[in-house]
Amino acid sequence: MGTDEPLIFQRLLWQESIQAIKDSIRFNNFQSFRAYLRESLPQNSSYVRVRYTRSVIRWFFPNYSLDVLPAKVWRSYHDDSLLQDIMRYCYLAQEPVVAEFVTEHLLPLAPGTLVDSGYFKNFLRDKYGVVKKDPLRCLRTAVRDLGFIHRNKKDAIVQNIRLPKTALLILTHHIFTSSPQTVSLKEIISHRFWKFLGIKEPEEVCKILKEANAKGAITKYIIADQLEQITTKYSLDELLRRRIRL
Repeated sequence: MGTDEPLIFQRLLWQESIQAIKDSIRFNNFQSFRAYLRESLPQNSSYVRVRYTRSVIRWFFPNYSLDVLPAKVWRSYHDDSLLQDIMRYCYLAQEPVVAEFVTEHLLPLAPGTLVDSGYFKNFLRDKYGVVKKDPLRCLRTAVRDLGFIHRNKKDAIVQNIRLPKTALLILTHHIFTSSPQTVSLKEIISHRFWKFLGIKEPEEVCKILKEANAKGAITKYIIADQLEQITTKYSLDELLRRRIRL
């Protein structure tokens, strides 16, 4: 284990990232957007702005392109809650340590559970053998900004995340069916994306997809030969263009 390993994840720049995604839809090329981001971030130090720009890009523009899902969702829906649902998935997909803490240590807890500082420290100690101030602060801040906890003066309290139905529908298309096709529920459930959204149980995923079928957002939800599967109705781009919601 290297001495720098506890710094494997940086402080989540949540508000800066939200603004960056909203601003990105005004640009025609990625290079211009990146240059703008380096100048527009609120930090005084140019060195810090460059470093933070790299982080925002790694989390939300990993292919160095403006054609990313959060920007598409914002352009279509202009819905802050939905945008942040999608961003929650994108960030956790890029930060496996934070994702592990969320999926293995926070989601199993009931809403309202008090989580003291030792809970975070024990996770980092088990992970790295040591607890350092910066990773501890970054982990606490990340799970707060992502909506998994809120804080009082002493403790973190597990938050009840509103069921992200539309985000689940969008990400199902994004990950599995960019064009209309049939996908098994087993394949969907075995992917962790729904946990990144804050959904706790596979049964909730199934209920959301059954609702999508009932509302005509997908073509089928069937059980055939003991295999549960869905058939999508739209391409991802068409789903977004129509602003389909659940």
